[in-house]
Amino acid sequence: MNEATVVVPVDPREMTRMVTDNGEIHIIHEITLGDLLVTSVLFTIIIFMLISRVARR
Repeated sequence: MNEATVVVPVDPREMTRMVTDNGEIHIIHEITLGDLLVTSVLFTIIIFMLISRVARR
């Protein structure tokens, strides 16, 4: 029962494989909708802060 089971099929292009002495490590690179929303909100806040500072001058 030492075999790993794949729960979600992942495109091999989005996965990094690292071979170590103990075995192989699979790193899955993915971005979620929540990540996009948080990044967009933070970027928007930074832009508005810069605009407000420039407008005060």
